[in-house]
Amino acid sequence: MNTTRPVATTSPGPARPPARRTALLRLTALVALPLVVSTLGSAPASAHGATADPVSRSLACTKNPKAGEACRLALAQSPGIPGDWKSIVQGRAVDHSTPTSSPQHRARIPDGKLCSAGNAQFSGLDLARDDFPSTTLPGGAEYDLRYDISALHNPYRMEMYVTKDGYDPKKPLKWSDLEDTPFLSADNTAATAAPSGFLGAKAFTFKAVLPEKKGKHLIYTIWHGLKRPDGSFQSEEAFYSCSDVTFK
Repeated sequence: MNTTRPVATTSPGPARPPARRTALLRLTALVALPLVVSTLGSAPASAHGATADPVSRSLACTKNPKAGEACRLALAQSPGIPGDWKSIVQGRAVDHSTPTSSPQHRARIPDGKLCSAGNAQFSGLDLARDDFPSTTLPGGAEYDLRYDISALHNPYRMEMYVTKDGYDPKKPLKWSDLEDTPFLSADNTAATAAPSGFLGAKAFTFKAVLPEKKGKHLIYTIWHGLKRPDGSFQSEEAFYSCSDVTFK
């Protein structure tokens, strides 16, 4: 049975210099239903998904290509985004040869290319602009987060990082712009059908306490597979989402 549980914090890659740590959210899922074993057994080898609330750049510009100049420019530069909004992926992002499935995010994705996960075909998502569609969030308050999927990692880890104070959306996003500790970290929460995801996708829904922030920020989501108890694994892939937010 898959359950949501607090997990040991992991960083997006090799350790960074000491910085103010944000509180690690010990999150609980809104829906605590077990995943059906037969469903997991038939899951495709490659998972796909993106943050839906707060909405990611790829999903926001897919839903409304005319949402603003940032989406217009992003889609002009990367016209394949609407067909692949859930496929911002990096292969070999997790080293399963180690006991703890060591993440390789920083090694695989260079600064300035976090939102595209280093994929040239999604480079429009890396545009350093402050006019991408933004979700208004209540800083420090409880909030229902959602991640839409079309295929499931089994098992998996979900992490969400927020940018540090002083973040400037008009500058290329760097790993050092993110807080050292994810404010959300969860393993193996059941995918639910309600609320339904975009275009019939399933959804993870979480109740979380948001970071104590004010003003414009970005939430960076990393979703990757873990090693099974028997040592096997589904894939080394990880999926990435950039969500522009404004904390009130």
